[in-house]
Amino acid sequence: MTSAPDDGPLRGLRVLDLTRFPPGAYCTLLLADLGADVVRVVPPSRAETVDLVVGEVGLSRGKRSMTLDLRAPGAHEVLARLVRAVDVVVENSPPGSMEARGFGYRQAAEANPALIWCSITGYGQDGPYASWAGHDPSYLAQSGLLGVLSPELPWHPGAMISVPLGASMAALGIAAAVVERDRTGAGRQVDISLAESTTWVLAGQGWSLGERSTGIPPSPGRRLYACADGEFVSVAAAEPRTWAALCTGLGLDDLAGDPYPQDAEAVTGRIAAVFATRPMREWIDLLGPAGAAVAPVNRGRAVVDDPQTQARGTFVEVAGTQVPVSPVRLRDVDGPRSAPATAEPPRGGQHTDEVLTAAGFTAEELRGLRGSGVI
Repeated sequence: MTSAPDDGPLRGLRVLDLTRFPPGAYCTLLLADLGADVVRVVPPSRAETVDLVVGEVGLSRGKRSMTLDLRAPGAHEVLARLVRAVDVVVENSPPGSMEARGFGYRQAAEANPALIWCSITGYGQDGPYASWAGHDPSYLAQSGLLGVLSPELPWHPGAMISVPLGASMAALGIAAAVVERDRTGAGRQVDISLAESTTWVLAGQGWSLGERSTGIPPSPGRRLYACADGEFVSVAAAEPRTWAALCTGLGLDDLAGDPYPQDAEAVTGRIAAVFATRPMREWIDLLGPAGAAVAPVNRGRAVVDDPQTQARGTFVEVAGTQVPVSPVRLRDVDGPRSAPATAEPPRGGQHTDEVLTAAGFTAEELRGLRGSGVI
């Protein structure tokens, strides 16, 4: 049994997911949605509760699941045989910790020289912060992006940012390493730092070393405005064409000449007063088609119900939960190449025997591993 899409571009790519945290799950979800056969490893002690973790449905769909206690005696022998049967391993242990326990990249590469081993950590495999603990706010802060996103400190982001960014970089690095391996026959380690991935966002922000970056400053044509129903519209009319379309649509033609007026505060007040006269959706339906660079500030169910989201099929129902599909859409000249994957998430350990049997384990060996608590 394989949960991956039958016609995905990564069909046939075998991925072993040893991660226990969202960065790895995001990464392997991207790979699974593109056709890879992803097997997620969970400890036997978590097999019954893994489905209860927040976000588990959205991040586990389309994968297979097996149990393996990576710290148990005998687990290294199981891993050595498994890595010979896969193309990619994804892990998020602290740098050097898996090697210290007896099975890391060095040992895996000896077992399978063509193996691609992706390590996702907060700060990367080296440097003074490499061993530091952290979570998404840590990496967002160190990266420089936290201070750019809002000029007013302190503030706390309400969603993970560095984690999905780093996971996307990991998936890209794996894909690049697969192409290289197909050319040279040699695998390699992909070293992904969540903080470094987030700093990369600043490449297009006019970053200047030696100066404190304050990000893109707000202007009358680049901010949020409250509407009559208490909802907000995001305005990004930052160039003459979109600014003129905004002003015309609001009935403020006298402002249409300069998107960065000297009396910015007064202009902002005039625009705010007009937006406050009608509900958000009316303004979106009026100004969006006119090219005014506006968008609804969607919150909660509004994200799922948004007309663009509905038309694109951005969400699907999996195990009774609305989850986003892969943002990577493949198209032919005649349109979409395939529908987004909608596979159910696996039960913890559901495919243990299936995966190990494919790797060459006998029924007797499986009984022995299960009896000793390894699987």
